[in-house]
Parts: sequence; C-alpha cells; structure tokens
Amino acid sequence: MKILHLINYTGGGGTESYIYSLAEKLHNKNCEFFIAYSVKGNSFDKFEKLGIQMIHLPMNNPYDFKAAKRLKNICKAHNIDIIHTHFLRENYISIFSKILGNQVKLINTRHMLDENSPIVKITNRIMTYFNKYIIVVSKAVEELLINELGYLEKIQLIYTGIDPDNWILKETDFRDEFEIDNETILLTSTARFSKEKGHEFLLKSIALMKENFNNNNINFKFILVGDGELLDSMIQLSKDLNIYEYIIFTGYRDDISNILNSSDIFVCMSEKEAFGISIMEAMATGLPVISTDSGGTGEIITNGETGILLDFNDIESMSNSMSSLIQDRELRNFYSKTGFNLIKNKFNLDKTASKTYNLYNN
Repeated sequence: MKILHLINYTGGGGTESYIYSLAEKLHNKNCEFFIAYSVKGNSFDKFEKLGIQMIHLPMNNPYDFKAAKRLKNICKAHNIDIIHTHFLRENYISIFSKILGNQVKLINTRHMLDENSPIVKITNRIMTYFNKYIIVVSKAVEELLINELGYLEKIQLIYTGIDPDNWILKETDFRDEFEIDNETILLTSTARFSKEKGHEFLLKSIALMKENFNNNNINFKFILVGDGELLDSMIQLSKDLNIYEYIIFTGYRDDISNILNSSDIFVCMSEKEAFGISIMEAMATGLPVISTDSGGTGEIITNGETGILLDFNDIESMSNSMSSLIQDRELRNFYSKTGFNLIKNKFNLDKTASKTYNLYNN
C-alpha cells in the first residue's frame, strides 16, 4: 500500500514524531510512505533520511481547491491508496480532492484537545462523512470528538506508542556541552514556548522551590528545550524572578534523546495535552515524570504509581514535587522503573503500528 501523509508544516512537534514513528515501523516494510507538505520545517531532513519521498504542496486554507486539485493529481501520479491527515486544513483539502474524484481512502488522526467553534463542529459533521476512519490518540480526545460528531462508528482509539530501544543511549555529550558536572540534578522539559504549554507556571514554581530549598549539598539545573513565540518573554520572566542562573534555555534541538539521557527528571507543565508523547519519550529513557493532569496525560500517569500527577497552575504542588524528586534518589528510581515498564508493556510502538496498519488494510 502507498500511504500519503498530508501535513502543512514539517516542524518538530508531536505530530511529526507520530508520523516518524509510524514510518520507522511501516515504511518500505508493510507499506510505502509519502509526505506532502506546505512549509518545510525541522523534521524535513529526518523524513528524507528514512527514504520518504517529500512532495511540496502549498496549502493556504482548509478551502484551498487549487491544492485539492493538485493533491488529486499527486495521488494519481504516485498510485496513492490512502491519504492520512493530521489537522483540519489538510483533512478538508483531502476531502475536497475526493469530491473532485480522487479515488483514495481518507484517514484522519485527531491529535488535539481543542474544542472547535459551533460552526466548525457543524462543518466537521458534514465533512467527516468522507473519512473512512478517524484515529484518536487518547480517550480524552475520543470523548471530545464524540461530543462534536455525535457518533462512534468511524472513531478508532489507537494510543501513540514509543520504541524504548530508540531512546536509551550509552553515550551522551549534553552535560559536557554546557559544562554541567554529573552530580548536578537536571530537570528537563521539551515543549514549544506557547501559552498552553505552561512555561510561566513552571517558572513561578521554580522560583517558589528555590525560595524554600535548603539542601546545600545538592545542585540542580532546569533544561527548557524548544522555541516559540513566548521564548524571549519567558527568558525575561526568569530574570525577573531571579532564577535565570538555574535555567538553560536551549532553543530548538534535534537531539532530544541525548538531552533526556543526560537528565534526571522530566517535567510536563501543560494546560492541555491530547496525550503526551514527550512524557512517553522521557519514560522510555527511564526518567521519572512530573506532569499536570491536563487531558490525555492522566491516561499515561497514575499518580504515585507511574509518576506524579498534579493540577495545572498548582504552583505549590509543582514546587514540592520537584523538590522531593531532586532530594529522593529512591523515589526517582521507583518512578523510573514503573514508567519504563508502562511504556514497554502498554504503549509499545509495535502495537501502535500494527493497529494503524490494520486500519490501512481494512
């Protein structure tokens, strides 16, 4: 089978990781992947290195009929069997291409936990008639989608999986790069700097933790990986809170595995998360995780068993949780073990790839 993944921007987010993980398991094995994209981003070269053919397709808006016509021609030229889309714009364009005569199966994955406007909900009920299946990445997204569409038959829950073998490195150089000794505890977060990712909440929690932390025998640093529109303002906020010296803002990095394997604790502080791929990547690396209960994250973490789960904007709980993990090696080891076993047994990439392939083949 020939599968065309349609995506506007080949950036470095969770959706691109999702496609890349599927490609690792399925491309040139059970099927052949193609990617049609509008804007070239950080993941472009990674996809090319997997041998995926990249096809430029400008897409200006969900109702871009010119793009729909071009998509139809692309599918005909490459004998595409299935278009797999990941956001509303691309899904609508694929649907319009089918209305125009494109003889392909349409599958959409809903990655987001955002509630649509009333007019978009109505439009989606009409447009999704043309989708063979809609994959949801968590029960939280499934519930939102059922409320939006009012039916179940097209919706398929397939948890995003991780391959632990891809995340454990024997050699890392991140600490050397930033001259951090091996005794310093590193707390890491990987998230784009946008409002819903909760960086302001985290910085205020760090400030409170610093104020109350009285163990002079332990040094710690925070590694905040990512770029985005709020990066500069968060750097300034860290200076205003007098915690800048405790934080390394790395900007965009493509060596996430290297950074995670150099770290001791992972923190997710989002207001909303459809699922939490970054959490699973951290667990696959063997890191204990602190996360907000922000949607799909509660389907990964059981508080006190596989990690620490707390409410968004609960600065005191976040501060106390980070402080306790920094100072308690046994607790870190406990969450490291239970989190890794969870990924290995429940959220394994082989299961995700197998279930997705079965939908392709159905």
